Parts: sequence; structure tokens; C-alpha cells
Amino acid sequence: MYPIESVIFDLDGVITKTAVVHSAAWKEMFDEYLHYRTDTLGEPFVEFSHETDYIKYVDGKPRYKGVADFLTSRNIVLPYGSPEDAPGFDTVCALGNKIISLMKLLKKMVWNSMTQQ
Repeated sequence: MYPIESVIFDLDGVITKTAVVHSAAWKEMFDEYLHYRTDTLGEPFVEFSHETDYIKYVDGKPRYKGVADFLTSRNIVLPYGSPEDAPGFDTVCALGNKIISLMKLLKKMVWNSMTQQ
């Protein structure tokens, strides 16, 4: 039997600053979507903000609920769709699914920067 030398518990936000990564991913996704609405519908662009949007509408909520709550805050109506929707801009679920790849990319970038120091 081998002695235990160390243990790492999953302390989300303690070892890495996951809230910063999550907020950046949500900002990237929503800003892209809001620019899309500006380009296609002529709506004025108002960027997604950590302080006024992420904290209030997204943080700590299930993914699709965060999407729906943010869209509601901007008076944007989209069909809910299905969790199987491809990532995109057509439904709440499509937007929620789009965030997954952005989070993976940003987490990888943060991890790489931490391990290369």
C-alpha cells in the first residue's frame, strides 16, 4: 500500500479564479450575440457587463436560466428550444450551449498561464 502524499479537493473558485473565467466567457458570448442583433436588427449595442449583468442575471444559476434571465432583462424574446440545440443564436438553449466551448477555451488558457509561470 502506498502512503497518501497529497489530496486536492474540488474547490471551485479557490484554486483558480473560475468566476473571472466564467464572467469573461459569458461576456464574449453575449457581446457576440448583441452585436449580431445590432447587425441584423439594427438594435443599439449595449455590452454585457460583469457588474450589472453577470452578477445579477447569470452567476450561480443553471445555464439556460441565466441566458433566459439576461435576455428578459434586455427585453429580448427567443424560443426556449431544446438542450439538444446546436450552439448558436436562435434559442435560449442554443445560446446556453454556445457558452460551453467558450468556457472550455478560456479555462484552458487560464490553466496554461498558471502552469507556465
